[in-house]
Amino acid sequence: MEAFRVLVVVLVACISISQAASTNPPVQGLFVFGDSALDGGQNTYIPGSRIVSAILPYGKTYFSKPTGRWTDGRTIADFLAQALGLPLLPPFLEPGANFSSGVNFASAGAGLLDETNAHQGVISMKQQLRQFRNVTNEYKKEKGVEFTNQILRNSVALFSMGANDIANAVPSSFLFQEMIQEFSSAIQEIYNYGIKHIIILLAPPIGCTPNLRAVSAQSRNTNLTPEGCIGIINNLVDSYNTKLLNLAVKLHNDYRDLNIATLNPSPIIMNVLRNPEKYGFKEAEKACCGGGPFNAAEFCGDADKHDWKPDHKNKYTKFICNNPKDYLYFDSNHFTEAGYWFVMKNFWHGSYNIARPSNLNFFFQGFNIPNPPSTP
Repeated sequence: MEAFRVLVVVLVACISISQAASTNPPVQGLFVFGDSALDGGQNTYIPGSRIVSAILPYGKTYFSKPTGRWTDGRTIADFLAQALGLPLLPPFLEPGANFSSGVNFASAGAGLLDETNAHQGVISMKQQLRQFRNVTNEYKKEKGVEFTNQILRNSVALFSMGANDIANAVPSSFLFQEMIQEFSSAIQEIYNYGIKHIIILLAPPIGCTPNLRAVSAQSRNTNLTPEGCIGIINNLVDSYNTKLLNLAVKLHNDYRDLNIATLNPSPIIMNVLRNPEKYGFKEAEKACCGGGPFNAAEFCGDADKHDWKPDHKNKYTKFICNNPKDYLYFDSNHFTEAGYWFVMKNFWHGSYNIARPSNLNFFFQGFNIPNPPSTP
């Protein structure tokens, strides 16, 4: 009889939790600001952009065609949208796109600073914010102020920006100060528009990319970390990330109703580099697609079949792996879909060294999340 009473209590508790989850509101919108890590094809629609990937084999794994994403399939933004039960977000510049569930403003090559890759045809943080204002104004015109306030109140903003600023300038304390100020202004503007749930992706360990491994090998640099990465570059990334973490803490203290999380891919990537097979990868140093040292000295893609072509002619034989999911990196700088999915699962379930102040599983408490990622 006692065992039966315990069983009843457990069942009642489970039903109560299930009912509470079902009565939680869904996330109504996702707004993405960033660079190539999150770009959903925005640069494809920028006339004269020199940073585009709308050619095969990009997109071949999930979409079976190029979409402008810098990977073989989905990105963190795509996985997040699917977890929240939202459609994959269209880029802002896509003609005739439906923005009812949010927008992807991310632009490959973009930076926090306007001057970063300014002549390459990219959309900086300030320009992305301008696009966001246009979308909210359209919401108000079509649906009214009350609807706009409601969707923003139940929406999430996802940011990933800063790696291109570091890669394209001489890093200094003044540079980092400028970058953090731009990030702070962006978050405060989004907050003032009504979005109180904000996720910041910290910069990845760019000193470990196949691109920089190839550069290091060709320059015969021997000052490397045990993982074969350029330590001085990763130290700069860590310095920037620390300042971004401090900004998140300050903003949360300033705006107590701000639900903000910072997600750090570096511990995840470093673990894979140290023991790829433990985490389901066979190759973590070379790119799946490219050519030359670390398959990173040639552009990934059949540029001859596209209007846009890289500046250089092929020096090395092109290479494309048979199974991208075996690789951490798809091209010289970007992860495979499998790599992004592994990172996403860690963001959702990870510990404090990855996600602060909490992982995404805790971040979304109070919302009904239909498709949460499985544990890594």
